[in-house]
Amino acid sequence: MRTKKRKTPINKTVHGKILHNNQKGWKVINIYGSPYDRGYAHGYLLYDDLAKIIKTYPFILSVDATPDTFESYLKIARTILQPIIKDKFPEIYEELEGIVAGATAHGTIVNMDFLIAWNAYMSLYSFKLPGRCSTFIATGNATEKGHIVMAHTTHTAFTDAQFYNIVLFMTPQKGHPFVMQTAAGLVASVTDWFICSTGIIGCESTISETNYSPEFGYPFFCRIRTAMQYGTSLDDYVKIMKDHNAGDYPCSWLFGDINTNEIMLFEIGLHKINEQRTKNGVFYGMNSAIDHELRTTETTDDEWNDIETSTGARALRFNQLLYDKYTGRINTKNAKKILADHYDVFLHKDDPNTRSICNHCENNTERRGSLYHYPFGCTDGKVTDSTLARKLKFFGRFGSACGRKFSIKTHVKKYPKYKSWEPYVSDFKSYPWTLL
Repeated sequence: MRTKKRKTPINKTVHGKILHNNQKGWKVINIYGSPYDRGYAHGYLLYDDLAKIIKTYPFILSVDATPDTFESYLKIARTILQPIIKDKFPEIYEELEGIVAGATAHGTIVNMDFLIAWNAYMSLYSFKLPGRCSTFIATGNATEKGHIVMAHTTHTAFTDAQFYNIVLFMTPQKGHPFVMQTAAGLVASVTDWFICSTGIIGCESTISETNYSPEFGYPFFCRIRTAMQYGTSLDDYVKIMKDHNAGDYPCSWLFGDINTNEIMLFEIGLHKINEQRTKNGVFYGMNSAIDHELRTTETTDDEWNDIETSTGARALRFNQLLYDKYTGRINTKNAKKILADHYDVFLHKDDPNTRSICNHCENNTERRGSLYHYPFGCTDGKVTDSTLARKLKFFGRFGSACGRKFSIKTHVKKYPKYKSWEPYVSDFKSYPWTLL
């Protein structure tokens, strides 16, 4: 794969445009039309971002995933996943073909093996790092106005975090319009933050420390994308996500229906499912399965109630904030404060580290193997409520929910063991919250 300057094909209409190239760190684009046309627009508009991903993805795998080689990921994409997508999800496959063509037309040469492997990153990924998200959804008597409030932060290595600044508005030829946070080349969010014109909104936190090998049924990104585009109720989401579940991306999904004011915790592992719904209350995710049976049978997680760990500490802190301090007062303003919270319940003080809701592994002073000052942590914040969601809008903060700055050069100077990261990581600026 290489980058080469080319001209746009003659008479080829690009079904989309960049709305904002840098809105407080976010790149906002709008695409529409048939599967191939919207894919072409995606690839054509985001060719430069995709070129950087092509360069960085092999390094991401080397530091953030399994010992498997980059070539093994491409082989799985080609021999196992591609036939499934082509046969069972032809619309998504056609959109991927469009992304390949659009990026190539604008100078970034990418093949289908790479694109599927990139989309399936979380399917192929073996989770060995601390919890990847802090998130919650609230409704009814838990919120200030009685309607739904949803909030989410992404926790990930700074290698891939830099690419998830794309806010993509999509109007498909068939199905329903939606907006999602994503990265170039992806047909689903993967950070998993989306708002649909149907009134369904969603996010998730991954379930860590699974004790099984994923089965290759229907890839998770195909299932959640199908739900976003065609699902019109919470029941639809449950049905679609359970269909040929591969166990490839175990998650605590948080869904809401702003039409009915109902929210749902939908946890899905390989064989175990936990589904809870309410019109009065809160659900949260901190990377440990809430359901006891799922946690004890499909994971090796023994940290969910240990406040010395990231998941246990964040669970207790969420309880303190959502059920005590802000109960009945949860709104977008307070949601931002919760996402940016740095209180460490183990140390009993503000200390931004892996135990805080706003995760800062890069600050870890405790020597826990590879996690000592590891370039990993909170890399964004998103908040919406029913009023904003009806207009497909949300507040976003790129870089971190608290607005911290990060310089890879400074970090490497202090901690030379991460010298190999320097060519692959961009600095994070301190951006304010912005309405997207």
